[in-house]
Amino acid sequence: MDDWQEMLRKMWGRAKTFLCWTGAFIKKIFLGTCMLVGTSWGSMIIAFLTIGSAAMISVMSGDIKNEYTAVHTWPEFFATDYLWPSIQLSIAAVILVFLREVGVVTSTRKKEKELQDRLTTMPPKQFLAAYSDAMIDIRQLYEGLLEEGAPPLTRKGLAGDIRMMLTKILVLAQNWDSAPSETYRANIMMIEEDKDLIRREYSEQVNDSPFFLFNSNIDARLDNADGILHITDLELSTLVGAQVLAKPDTDIVPICFPFKMDASDHAKSHPNLPGGPVAVSTMASQYIEDSRTHFKQWLDDEALQNSHITEHYKTTISRYYNSHRYATSILSIPLVSRNNGEGIPHPIGCLNIYNNKANILMGDSRNAQFVQLLQPICAYLHDMIFLYRETNDMEAS
Repeated sequence: MDDWQEMLRKMWGRAKTFLCWTGAFIKKIFLGTCMLVGTSWGSMIIAFLTIGSAAMISVMSGDIKNEYTAVHTWPEFFATDYLWPSIQLSIAAVILVFLREVGVVTSTRKKEKELQDRLTTMPPKQFLAAYSDAMIDIRQLYEGLLEEGAPPLTRKGLAGDIRMMLTKILVLAQNWDSAPSETYRANIMMIEEDKDLIRREYSEQVNDSPFFLFNSNIDARLDNADGILHITDLELSTLVGAQVLAKPDTDIVPICFPFKMDASDHAKSHPNLPGGPVAVSTMASQYIEDSRTHFKQWLDDEALQNSHITEHYKTTISRYYNSHRYATSILSIPLVSRNNGEGIPHPIGCLNIYNNKANILMGDSRNAQFVQLLQPICAYLHDMIFLYRETNDMEAS
């Protein structure tokens, strides 16, 4: 019975996908035809057709009237020499005029959207001033750590400097959204790929995490992942609001996600969840407008492709994000080393910026520009995280 239900579910999923694809293809063809008819060539065809049909009706009006009074059945009507052809020409002219109007409206909306995008590509005025100040402050902060005679690097000191950089980033996010009174949060999730180290130091987080699909034991969890993306030390998190700036965000809890650089083999890999895991595996920023609806849609789509996704897993993930009151919209940016030609760039961690409201950073259409402007700061942040990890290892040993 379960096999039949699973088969029917897969068949319905494929049928739904096919119908969506077919509908999108038909819509594309229809709008393409309307745009073509809306050009000058289409206008010329419509003009010839309307003039031709009007001339035919005018010249053949007597014959058309005689045929109209003579026919009594549909076969006779369709066999007329003048009546039915004149009606066909008129109908064709009306259809072409309709298609042309649709094409003109579509073209006008497209141009309006392009114009609106052009007008909104420039960052807000207050952002530019904050961006300039942030770049100067961050550069001075980073260079001050490395200059001769500077105090020795410590984990605690570096953590404070990283939080200061996160604070600068959150102030930029506030200015980008023109929302200076809103509370924005940020954290750094670290990447760990040494599985022996994970077993020694992060086994509790791995065993308690709800994001592992194969969760019978820690070996099954780690064998099906390339590593974990975790936030264990709250000192790499902060928030900007009414509180004192650059303090750790005590409202978050330690958590870890599995990630797989190549998750195509569903039987041997945990799925990469949207957000940090996808950002790390693709080495590209990921934006989630509304985590509640986004994860539900992702789980439904993933279940159609991955037969290992269970209802328990879907329920667990949905419950987690439905109850998460701080991360409604999320921007995840992988912190990747600069490609200097010595090898493939590799992420060292992931920067997460989030808010308890949907559509931060002006939604999906504008956050990509925000990410591009943030790249110089992320390069400094990557180097700071590298120093932090090295100092942490030295202090531990």
